[in-house]
Amino acid sequence: MISPSPTLVGWYDYRLVALSVFIAILAAYAALDLAGRVTFARGFVRFVWLSGGASAMGLGIWSMHYIGMLAYHLPVRVVYDWPTVLASLLAAIFTSAIALFIVSRQQMGWISVIIGSITMGVGIASMHYIGMEAMRLPAMCSYSMPLVVLSITVAIVISLVALLLTFRFRGETTSWGWRKSISAIIMGAAIPVMHYIGMAAASFTPAPLQPMDMMHSVRISSLGISGITLVTLMVLSIVFITSIVDRRFSDQAQELASSEYRYRRIVETSFDAFIATDAKGTITDWNAQAESTFGWSRAEAIGKPFSDMVPYHGASTEGAQHLAELFTDERTDNVLQRRLEVDAKHKSGHAFPAEITISSLQYGKSRICAAFVHDVTQRKAIELEREQAKEAAEAANRTKSEFLANMSHEI
Repeated sequence: MISPSPTLVGWYDYRLVALSVFIAILAAYAALDLAGRVTFARGFVRFVWLSGGASAMGLGIWSMHYIGMLAYHLPVRVVYDWPTVLASLLAAIFTSAIALFIVSRQQMGWISVIIGSITMGVGIASMHYIGMEAMRLPAMCSYSMPLVVLSITVAIVISLVALLLTFRFRGETTSWGWRKSISAIIMGAAIPVMHYIGMAAASFTPAPLQPMDMMHSVRISSLGISGITLVTLMVLSIVFITSIVDRRFSDQAQELASSEYRYRRIVETSFDAFIATDAKGTITDWNAQAESTFGWSRAEAIGKPFSDMVPYHGASTEGAQHLAELFTDERTDNVLQRRLEVDAKHKSGHAFPAEITISSLQYGKSRICAAFVHDVTQRKAIELEREQAKEAAEAANRTKSEFLANMSHEI
């Protein structure tokens, strides 16, 4: 009777185990950070973030997996078939792409969560067991099916939790936060659990000496481990830095858009006509009230000279003279902030009295002007009526006084 071959007894280098967990936490944090970037990006930028993010995340998960495998030492020489290793890396990247795509959608229902977590879990398990198949050693590998099933189940559960946490915190506006950190630690600690359960499912027994295909096999030395770690840390660092820079520019763009929106709201809801010009008096902005006051649409008015709306060339009024001085002076420090009365011109050609509150200010190396124009035709008419009524009353009083004086003289 032939006795069964003894199982090879391996041991772990716990320094590499700790390193694998640390890289898993970094990869989890990258996932939380990248989800927001992919969510808020649009078009080609979204594709770039999705592709780059999936590659970085996949590399992080794969690096954790291989460092965890290299942490396990067997009393025989072990090399790795690099095409199979590459296949496991591609599986990790594909799984990461699925995760980022799911959590970056506007809505994530339970059906998407369940399908996504199953797909991710199977993908992570595939990466692990494909990586195990890359091992080349004088031993046979057999698996405990209950532990294999447990590892796949754990991978699906971990994927479910990861999707929920990532979707929950994808809208975080800061790069660093205690909630994201705790979530990354939970996810980063959970991912290696699946790996080490899968490692526990494998057992190795010595195999009869027979030739093995070593054509594509490479031996991973301490230098190789350092290289994998360094490259992974560099890629994840680049992802973090890029995300921080992109977030800062995005925040500035959002703030600029918000400021522009507030500006437009103030301008468009103004009771007076608003006209903005450059230093030479060319109209650059025009609100709805200006369309009503002057009769020109915004598209028609922009680009026209301000003098077409408020003629000031050769005018003798004080307001027109101030405007002529403002727009003909080439000094950028010539500023004006005052209220003027001028004669404005409608598109139809008729003139009307207007009151202008105008300000000029220096913007960078140039000067801009902003004017609020109010049609005072009605006010002028009322003032004229009052003046005429006053003159009529004064004339009546004079007539009355003269009549009474004459009567007194006759009496």
